Amino acid sequence: MGIFRSWGLRYVIAVFFMAVSSSAFASEWKLELDENHIKHYTKQSAASPVKSFRTVTVVKASLSELVALLNDSSQFPKWMHKTAEVEKIRDISETESLVYQVTDAPWPEKDQDNVLYSKWTQDSKTLIVTKKILSEPQHINEFKSRQRQQFFNAEWQLKPLADGQVEVSYTAEMHPGSKEVSSWMVSLLAYEMPIKTMQNLRNVSLSSYTQMQFAFVTEPTAAVVAVSAAIDAESPAVVTPPKK
Repeated sequence: MGIFRSWGLRYVIAVFFMAVSSSAFASEWKLELDENHIKHYTKQSAASPVKSFRTVTVVKASLSELVALLNDSSQFPKWMHKTAEVEKIRDISETESLVYQVTDAPWPEKDQDNVLYSKWTQDSKTLIVTKKILSEPQHINEFKSRQRQQFFNAEWQLKPLADGQVEVSYTAEMHPGSKEVSSWMVSLLAYEMPIKTMQNLRNVSLSSYTQMQFAFVTEPTAAVVAVSAAIDAESPAVVTPPKK
């Protein structure tokens, strides 16, 4: 799979940018879709011809079940829309990993690929769990048959709600790497992929993850959910959970 390049300083740089990347997702979101318990927002990107997106839903699950799902890279092609291939490069720690991922792009476009570094964190007060993702496109050599994305910065956020529900949000900004990007490719990356991925997530079975536990994940209590709701009341979120 090509020659793996040294991590070293690039790893330190990645951690720094992961810490500040959330500022790119702060404002100016436009609601594009609101149906079947899924809300999809987009906004113009200053660094890419593809709009940034934020896709949100609410599911009945534990935080650990969802962390297990989002940690299981071998299963990504089964529910992440247009994900053709995922290869684990290595686990850096319990909360950090590095994978090589390929996105299926219809002919005549080349399939897109990238190396993705991810890191898990959990807020000690609200118990919101976050998986931040940062691309490391220079970490392995490029393939002539594939288009290396210029960058891919993303975030999965799992917010505990009442009654055992979790608000799941998927936010990303990416550059497809090519100088000219067709309108259908823009639509695929900014609309079709995230929306269908979230639809698939809502339908995926979590039964194989019910016994999973993680040292970095604390499950919520009613008191913690109340604290999180109080914080939201002071600073209203973009999305409210759908009514049953």
